Amino acid sequence: MADYALDEETGWHVYKRNAKWHVQADLGIYLHVKSGTYYRKTPDSSDSKPVFRKIVDEESDTMMKRLREWEKMRKAVKSADFVKWEAAQGQPPVEWKKPEDLKVEEKEKEDAPLMGRVTKFDPEKGFGFITPLDASGKEDKAKATFVHRKHVVGSSSQNPINLKEGARVTYVVGDQEGRACCMEVYMLGSDGKPLPIHTDGKTMDDRRKSLYVSAESLKLRCHVESWPGLKKSLTDRHVDAEPMGELGVLYSVLDGHFQSNSANGAAVAEYASKMLPKHVMESFRKLKVQPASRDEKLRMALRDAFLATDKEVLEQAERKKTENIGSSGLVLCVHGNPKVPNTPLRLVVAHVGSCRAVLCRGGDAVALSEDHRPTRTDEKKRIERGGGLVLQVKGQWRMCVSANPHSLNKAQRREFQGLDVSRSLGDTYFKTPVQLSVAEPECVIMPVNEKDLFIVLATDGVWEKLSNQEVIDLACGHLDDPEEAAKKIVRTAHQKGSEDNLTAMVIQFGMNDKHAAAVLSKKKGRSDVDGAPAVPAKAADDFDMFG
Repeated sequence: MADYALDEETGWHVYKRNAKWHVQADLGIYLHVKSGTYYRKTPDSSDSKPVFRKIVDEESDTMMKRLREWEKMRKAVKSADFVKWEAAQGQPPVEWKKPEDLKVEEKEKEDAPLMGRVTKFDPEKGFGFITPLDASGKEDKAKATFVHRKHVVGSSSQNPINLKEGARVTYVVGDQEGRACCMEVYMLGSDGKPLPIHTDGKTMDDRRKSLYVSAESLKLRCHVESWPGLKKSLTDRHVDAEPMGELGVLYSVLDGHFQSNSANGAAVAEYASKMLPKHVMESFRKLKVQPASRDEKLRMALRDAFLATDKEVLEQAERKKTENIGSSGLVLCVHGNPKVPNTPLRLVVAHVGSCRAVLCRGGDAVALSEDHRPTRTDEKKRIERGGGLVLQVKGQWRMCVSANPHSLNKAQRREFQGLDVSRSLGDTYFKTPVQLSVAEPECVIMPVNEKDLFIVLATDGVWEKLSNQEVIDLACGHLDDPEEAAKKIVRTAHQKGSEDNLTAMVIQFGMNDKHAAAVLSKKKGRSDVDGAPAVPAKAADDFDMFG
């Protein structure tokens, strides 16, 4: 939606280039203005290669009906006369809420458990039906929903839990092989609380703690290698295997930078390494993220965490006069929980700036992030629309703004501050009065499969001298030793002449060790056919940055 701007008058988002396309973001409906034709993006299309389907029958299309209702509501609100209600004596004042807060509440309502009653259940086959109950406690038998024993909380193959017909339950509606299915089912006692059979007599907090996972329980091996390189100081920072309770494990790399001589160029990276994981967990709890939550909820949580961290950094910069310090940042959440049924592991990558995440899938490099550089077409357009410049300075493309925009001296006004990334944490010079550098991350979510052997997170000192595939090939030679794999990556980048700080984090997926030999043998076979070696020549293993 970066190329669309909200028209407050109509409520539609308008395409910025030529206004030929309008989009209703909440419903995902696109309108071609000239022809008056409505379209919907197909589920399997992406933003880079969108595919649209024309809505032929507007009368019967569900989303078009919702659009008409939305248009009627907007029209009614526009013509309505609003009365300001004063609080009654002794009553609290009326609380007005922001639209974004209302959206969060609506999301919470959608995810809130429903009340129902078990109308039928076959203990031998392990399935039955739950009928929803309305506010008055009446059953709507026409909306009975299928339920399987495996979706009853606490039920397992060793300890199956059967539902009792007539029992009151709470549940959420999910999808199983294209049909609606009750999930997260709890039977309730007379006090309205879940029966002990679901929690083994434990409270919900105790049960949550029993589901906690760690890097060891997920069979993740990790090592970080961080060198100052040819720089005088090391401004890179990292977070190694931060546990997230029952939601997985968090990793992060951050690359601090500054535009002029500064007392501590790592200040933002240092602060973010401590606060970013905390804000991620706060966002997860606020949005009620679960091991099986939808991708969109995970994206919202990561976005809120980055923006909250950046807000705090900018407030500190104003107090401490550190406007010229910032940091790139990348967060990887290995999200999921083997202790919870139907929650496979997912890689959730969110980043701003030039840190990069590359996955080894079947021996091939799969980039999970794209550097935020001013030369990226979408980033350059955004910068120029905000009044910034993209200039080449000493062979390096940078986003530039005037260092003294209000000076009466013309020469001083032509002095520029430059930044070689287009998104970052901090960097107040590029966020006031107009946000040219933004802290909103791009987020990629990918399920882990048996061909995934490891993932590399690294700062730009590594990527300036090594391609994605070269880094993966270097690490493939040490699949059982993340320390040596990380050292080889950093060592090779340094020997190739990288002048920046060098940080590489290698996270190996121990659960796929049994597939590693087969995967690499197939890759070697493909490389032999192509006439190229599977792994590049070895760098000198006895070289060490610190002697």
